[in-house]
Amino acid sequence: MPSNQNPLGALPARFRRQRLLIVGCGDIGLRVARDLHGPAAGRPRVRVLALTSSPERVAPLRALGITPLPGNLDDRATLRR
Repeated sequence: MPSNQNPLGALPARFRRQRLLIVGCGDIGLRVARDLHGPAAGRPRVRVLALTSSPERVAPLRALGITPLPGNLDDRATLRR
């Protein structure tokens, strides 16, 4: 493959953007999410998703432009998605 071709170029745009999954968005996970994707960070370099077992965290994550994924590592049924 020539060096000037992007190996991801043939994929749909939604798959070409890098993604980061934060597993557990408690205090530290939320800080990392804010640093990576908060308003001060400008246009996001990566799509940030966050696994959270706390329903109270869903709205703040969405407000930061982060995709919340409700789930609990101790409950396999919540991880099917």
